[in-house]
Amino acid sequence: MDALGIIFTYSEAGNLREICEERTMASVSFGGKYRMIDFILSNFVNSEVFNIAMIAKDNYNSLIEHAGLGKEWDLDRKRGGLRILTPLANESTRGGIYKGRVDALSCHINSIKRSMAEYVIISSSSIIYNIDFNEMLSYHQQQNADITMAYTNSISGYEKVPIGYPVCTFDENQRLTELYVSKDDNDAFPISCGIGVFIMKKSLLEALVADAMSYGRFDFYTGLIRKQAKVLKIMGYEYKKHLICLNSVAGYMHGNLSLLDPKIREKVFENIVYTKVKDSIPVEYGDESNVKNSIIADGCIIEGSVENCVISRGVKIGRGSVIKDSVIMEYTSIYEDVKLDYVIIDKDVIVRKGSEISGHITFPVVIKKGSII
Repeated sequence: MDALGIIFTYSEAGNLREICEERTMASVSFGGKYRMIDFILSNFVNSEVFNIAMIAKDNYNSLIEHAGLGKEWDLDRKRGGLRILTPLANESTRGGIYKGRVDALSCHINSIKRSMAEYVIISSSSIIYNIDFNEMLSYHQQQNADITMAYTNSISGYEKVPIGYPVCTFDENQRLTELYVSKDDNDAFPISCGIGVFIMKKSLLEALVADAMSYGRFDFYTGLIRKQAKVLKIMGYEYKKHLICLNSVAGYMHGNLSLLDPKIREKVFENIVYTKVKDSIPVEYGDESNVKNSIIADGCIIEGSVENCVISRGVKIGRGSVIKDSVIMEYTSIYEDVKLDYVIIDKDVIVRKGSEISGHITFPVVIKKGSII
């Protein structure tokens, strides 16, 4: 496909609290052995888009370590391939801070201009989706649209539109007529909600970014898309498949645990999802271990009881420990006789013998990376 993929690796609307203190949204763990960026990059690669720029904002060390040169996604190429654009690479980002996504695009506009692609496909990082960009581009061309934006009328686990997401109104021909950003919890589904995916010609993006910057409009939705709704032909492309939004701690918990349902897992992994290969050893189960309805990644040692959990690589769970309805990230050590319920434990945490922590599905307890409790 003759397109440049642009991925915003950070979220302006999300609030994952401690989970994103030391990493950007795109490098957050999901599903045991994957990162958020794996799903987005795989969407592009499966759609034969091999020229991708990832715009980073802060805390992107783990993203660079994970993505590298893009070898696992067949993106280590002489032409095109994977580029990570950081704010510190541009003097105009004072202190490495973007004023908004329009500003981020403007800061890296020279890199975008160097691409020979005719179209750009823009994607966010806080939503898991499974989209064929070829079909979306065909729709864009058939409608003779200036801009095509993907939207949904439902998000798994959400009755209302997440705060910070765009609420859209389309006419009978699917042309955008109005857009505003949700600032409260009054916008209930079914309602059209943008998922942060756009297609347009690269030359148009360059012109729109320059125009918005000249007027000091830095927000992509309100400063660029909404301002052009009456001038340009902006079409809606309805995304009808399963979609998982991870913009909050409760949403992150729900999204991970939803994978325990085989039907949802099949939808999420409908197409191949590539990730970094670590060649870990298989899971080791102790004589007294008991595992029910859980995802256990390779390299784990399980000697206790695990039920309805998502466990990442290299986790150790001691004898007598009972872990339920929780998400445990890489290389965490849980000692003997620990009881956890609705807890999200970040990477490299040590949970001492006899500890008991309990949360709720709507307000899970989050243990910060590297903690000892």
